[in-house]
Amino acid sequence: MHKMFQKTRIVKVKHQAREVEDLVASDAKIKLVVNGKELGKFYLSPSDLEDFALGYLLDERYIKSCEDVSAVKFSSESIHVLLKEHETMETDDLACYDGWVHRDQTIIPVISNLKVKKEKILQAYDLLIEKAEVWSKTGGTHVAALVDEDHFIVREDVSRHVAIDKVIGAGLKEGIDFSMSFLVCSGRIPPDRVVKLANVGIPLMVTKAAPTMEGLKVGEKAGITLVGFLRNGRFNIYTHPDRIVV
Repeated sequence: MHKMFQKTRIVKVKHQAREVEDLVASDAKIKLVVNGKELGKFYLSPSDLEDFALGYLLDERYIKSCEDVSAVKFSSESIHVLLKEHETMETDDLACYDGWVHRDQTIIPVISNLKVKKEKILQAYDLLIEKAEVWSKTGGTHVAALVDEDHFIVREDVSRHVAIDKVIGAGLKEGIDFSMSFLVCSGRIPPDRVVKLANVGIPLMVTKAAPTMEGLKVGEKAGITLVGFLRNGRFNIYTHPDRIVV
């Protein structure tokens, strides 16, 4: 069985009740330990864990590149990351926002010349849904894709935050220029998600869902274009609309 989902017996009710076999998204509680210090416990899908670790450490500003990481090791309940000796770990500025462990940070303005046509945004979202394998089988995951001229990298997770971390980590390993890429994803646009994009320099986020007001404030301050309510060939641009070619 695919480690992202499992079979279970359920009672399906329509005109009548009947017992059937169904697929449910898998999740696990995993500790992230860096240089021997626990950063937090994360509920996530038990796949692409190296992508998660690298993406989280990058978009929470613990590392600047893969070169800062000496080793990543896994156990059944934890991910252990060893950073190079010159890297210092400070965990006393950790906070929890919207159920997510993050760092209390200043906003970094994104510098990018990226321009994206309306048609590419619509095509990217359609391709995201097409490639959302676990979501299509279970309805129990969030999905995110990192898009540039040569890549369309997709990751899924039960956590909307981890889906972002994973795809950023995958992009880091691929050597993608984040400033010339954009993110298309499921789930709404709260501030802690937007900060992740600012920290790695991604200038555009696209989602079918709605933003929050604080999310828009971060996007405006960071110079990130936020697109939401994408459906039926239309969408709303909330911040920095000049990047979208209509």
